[in-house]
Amino acid sequence: MKSDSDFADGAFTSNGGLRLILTKYYDCLSVRNYQPATLKKNVRLASKFAYWLDCELSEMTSANVEDYLIHLHQQGRSAKTIKNHRSAIKVFCDFLGTRGILQDNPVLRVPSMELPEEIPIFLTDEEVDKLMVIARLDDMFCEVTLALNTGLRMEEMRRLEWRDIDLKFKQLTVRKSKSKRPRTVPLNQRTCKALETQRERYGHLVYVFPGGKGGFYNRGIWTEPKMRSENWWQKLSIRHMQEVIPSLKNLPAGRTGRGWHALRHTFATRAVRANIDMFKLKDWMGHKKIETTMCYVHVSRNYDEDIELL
Repeated sequence: MKSDSDFADGAFTSNGGLRLILTKYYDCLSVRNYQPATLKKNVRLASKFAYWLDCELSEMTSANVEDYLIHLHQQGRSAKTIKNHRSAIKVFCDFLGTRGILQDNPVLRVPSMELPEEIPIFLTDEEVDKLMVIARLDDMFCEVTLALNTGLRMEEMRRLEWRDIDLKFKQLTVRKSKSKRPRTVPLNQRTCKALETQRERYGHLVYVFPGGKGGFYNRGIWTEPKMRSENWWQKLSIRHMQEVIPSLKNLPAGRTGRGWHALRHTFATRAVRANIDMFKLKDWMGHKKIETTMCYVHVSRNYDEDIELL
């Protein structure tokens, strides 16, 4: 196995050497308690940049980084995607610095893009009714019910275990979240009933939504005590929804998994309209800052009769 001094010698320029660097980078991120999906994403974006470079990593400059971001822009990538790439490259360059490959982080001299505030995509009441019909047809009633009534992120739902569900006290625990802080989310009667039915079917397995060969053509055949695949959550489960639900039809290309995030937005929007306390909602959603939660106030406002005073 190569030592850090071997990395600094420049021997990493071959594909084999670069793979070694990226493997070591993956190992380093693993001990930082990154969410698995975030870890994979960071390494994937760093890898794309590293293979795109036409110079040695030790010779990388701010101009190289900026040229790569320009390249992404010319490919039609969104401002948010480009910002994500810059962030991933910055973390990668920090790692290269600790290994003696870079003296300074060149990303620090490349300005970060300012993103326009986006309006969250959420479903209307009519669309929610259509979605529940689809959920029953596609045998994912519990998945959709939980998303609409708790606001859990897709990855949080995927990792949910039966030990995290407390139907007696009507709550669930999110042990690993984006904020890296566990949280407790209350369960309404509708969600408790859906989870009770789910437990009758899969309570003998570890995960609330287990893996296997289930789905539309194999209803109920989720037989393995492991998490359901990312492919099911990100692509297979959302296709039928996108065919029927107008709000989900125009999701960004390649981001079909964000259909589940639209259900999270729907939960938050409905909670604001129901006059749920914003700080309570912040805790339920797992937001670090109240400003993140406040964005739902703007999209949930109805007609304000005060406008007639003008």
